[in-house]
Amino acid sequence: MIISSSYLVLTLILKGLAYQKFTKELALQEINYKVINTKPTPLNTMLWSANVATENSYLIGYASFLDKNPIHFSEYPKNHELLGNLAKHPKMKRMIAISKGWYTVNKKEGQLYFNDLRFGALSTQPNASNFVFKYKIEVASNGTPFFIEETKEKGVGKKLLSDLWLRIKGN
Repeated sequence: MIISSSYLVLTLILKGLAYQKFTKELALQEINYKVINTKPTPLNTMLWSANVATENSYLIGYASFLDKNPIHFSEYPKNHELLGNLAKHPKMKRMIAISKGWYTVNKKEGQLYFNDLRFGALSTQPNASNFVFKYKIEVASNGTPFFIEETKEKGVGKKLLSDLWLRIKGN
């Protein structure tokens, strides 16, 4: 009980330190933001990620307690206007609610995609475009949207864990 409680307290302290690190860096880079969410990356408490909401985009950044360089924030335009009237459909409203508002929409070759940003991208590389939860939006003839999860390449999870391990060591 002491070990698990100590780990929980340590994680809460590290969350506070990570939050301060991100907000300080946002101020240094003169980035105006509305909301910031920080969380540890999988299986550790040394490398943290932040989702940052700005007026027209979301930023995602990673910070290790071993970093020596400034934090790089990848920018993802919201593009919510691409949904048009689909934004009013109950199924779309449900997807937006599930993502807790942390989503982008992009259009590729005439096809709309819904990206849930809460769990980030499948890469630590700047401006990665393959998100953990990315859905192709298909629209039935009656106007009902359907969401088809994009398949991930084999081994992408293993590669991500490897990249995270390297990133823990600092930028």
